Amino acid sequence: MFTTSPLGRLAGAGTAALLLFGCSSGDEKAAPGAGMKRPPQLVAAQPATMENFAPTLVALGTVAPSQSVAVRPRADGEIIGIAFREGDTVRAGQVLFRLDARQARAAVAQAEAEVKGAIAAERRATLDYERAEALVGKGFVSAAARDLARANAYAARSTIETNRALLDSARVQLSFLTVTAPISGRTGELGFRLGANVRQGDATALVTINQLSPIHVRFLVPSANVQQARALLGSGGGTVLARDQQSGKPLGSGRLVFLDNNVDPGSGGVTARAEFRNEGDVLWPGAIVTVEFPLGAARPHIALPEGAVQTGRDAPFVWAVAAGKPGAAAGTGRPGAGGKVMMRDVVVAGRMGGKVFLASGVKPGEQIVVDALARLKDGDAVRLKGPARPQMAAQPAMSGSAG
Repeated sequence: MFTTSPLGRLAGAGTAALLLFGCSSGDEKAAPGAGMKRPPQLVAAQPATMENFAPTLVALGTVAPSQSVAVRPRADGEIIGIAFREGDTVRAGQVLFRLDARQARAAVAQAEAEVKGAIAAERRATLDYERAEALVGKGFVSAAARDLARANAYAARSTIETNRALLDSARVQLSFLTVTAPISGRTGELGFRLGANVRQGDATALVTINQLSPIHVRFLVPSANVQQARALLGSGGGTVLARDQQSGKPLGSGRLVFLDNNVDPGSGGVTARAEFRNEGDVLWPGAIVTVEFPLGAARPHIALPEGAVQTGRDAPFVWAVAAGKPGAAAGTGRPGAGGKVMMRDVVVAGRMGGKVFLASGVKPGEQIVVDALARLKDGDAVRLKGPARPQMAAQPAMSGSAG
């Protein structure tokens, strides 16, 4: 049997009191921290405005000559003359090369002589037939002899036609020894030099001519925009703008002239081609440029800087600033104005010149946070820095894609 003395009971009661005091003190210290709110964040915002915007397709294109002809010899011979310099601009029909034509001229002279001989033979055969026809009625020439003379006259006429055809062939062979430009354009590097012997079957071209005006730019149209591109092509091709890929500087404007008839399974797009006048040879074959052309008519859209629209898991969104307490000047954009932010899903119609154009999700005049790096949560209190300047994209040409 155990007993407890009065002193032991007092010590136990004191220990319990200390434990209770310690627990209650910890709870009192934790309670204020549990209800602490985030302080208002300082962010930049600006009101949403309306601007006209046409959905625009932006794509990378490759410049290609509208025509490219590799000039090759059509007859064998030695190059005895070159009538241009590498890189010259030539006209269609202009003489480029001259080959040794002495043998070909001799062949023409021989064919001309044979034609003259055939004409003389035909004249003699015709006279023989005419005499036989006159004498057959008098019994001096038999009918068989007359018929033979008539056949010889016909054969002589046929010989003339044959020799004339051979003369034409010889003249054509002679013409092949003077090589002319088949198209107008700029010449490239020479494949053969003066004194070289060339043949019809040579794999190397004498020179290649590229037509630079007009010039073409080839690019891909996404399958989702094919119908819009077809409508643009049917209305005359619209206006297609070419920009420098690095600086975004405009290089010229043209029109859509071709849209392929099938979707490329590798790229998922349809090959298109735009034609440019290319004054001053600004566009050069093989260069990569940025191509822009509108997919529809310009209409009013909400315009915001790029930093205002952020990428969400399901859809792009913006932070809209709701009105704050009375007297706080919320929504005015002045420094010190305040309010709460709300996440707002938006539909992007396109991007151009460092701006995002919205099809829906924001109303004109609403204050929208434009800090791209702001870390916000739905319902956070904010203070505004004041109207923010739109942040221009580094490459405005590349930001102009539709949707």
